[in-house]
Amino acid sequence: MVGERQGHEISMLDATIDMGKKAAATLAFGTCASFGGIPAAKPNPTGAKPVTAIFEENGIKTPVVNVPGCPPHPDWMVGTIAYALTKGLPPVDEYRRPSLFFGSTIHDNCPYLKYYEEGKFARSYGEEGCRLKLGCKGPETYADCWQRQWNNKVNWCVRNAICIGCVQPNFWDEMAPLYEQTTG
Repeated sequence: MVGERQGHEISMLDATIDMGKKAAATLAFGTCASFGGIPAAKPNPTGAKPVTAIFEENGIKTPVVNVPGCPPHPDWMVGTIAYALTKGLPPVDEYRRPSLFFGSTIHDNCPYLKYYEEGKFARSYGEEGCRLKLGCKGPETYADCWQRQWNNKVNWCVRNAICIGCVQPNFWDEMAPLYEQTTG
C-alpha cells in the first residue's frame, strides 16, 4: 500500500492507474517500471508487469517513455525530464526508450572492442581480451553507459565485470544465463 484515501488503502497499482489516466505523459523509471524487471521473470509469481501493460489492460492512452536500467543512470532520468519539460516527449526507440540515451550498443563503444575484432577473448576476469565468452551482453544492449559511467564517471559494469543487458526488455529471461556466452 502506498497511501490511503477516505479510509481506503491505495495500492501502487491503483495509484498508477489513477495517475496514468490524468497524466499528459508517464515516465517509467527503472527496468521494473519499464519492462517488469526481475520480479517479472518466469514464472512471475508476483504478476509483475510494466507500466505499459497496466495502461493497456485499463484502456489508458497516456504516452509512456521508458527509462530502464538497474539502476537507471541519473543523467537518463534528469535528461528525459528536462527534455520533456522543454521540448516535449523525446524521440524513442521501439521499446519507448529515449533514443538520445539508448541509440547505440555497449559493444560498439566498448573499451575491449579491439580485442573482439582481433578474436582475442578473455577466459576469466582479469585476463586481457573481449569478455563476450564470459557472458557479456554488450552486443545486444543499447545504452550509453560507456559514456556516462556511474559515481562521477569513475566506473561502469564493463570496467570490472560484464554487461548483463539490464536496460533490455526481458533481460532476466532472454539473456540468461547471465554469466555464460549467449551470442556471437
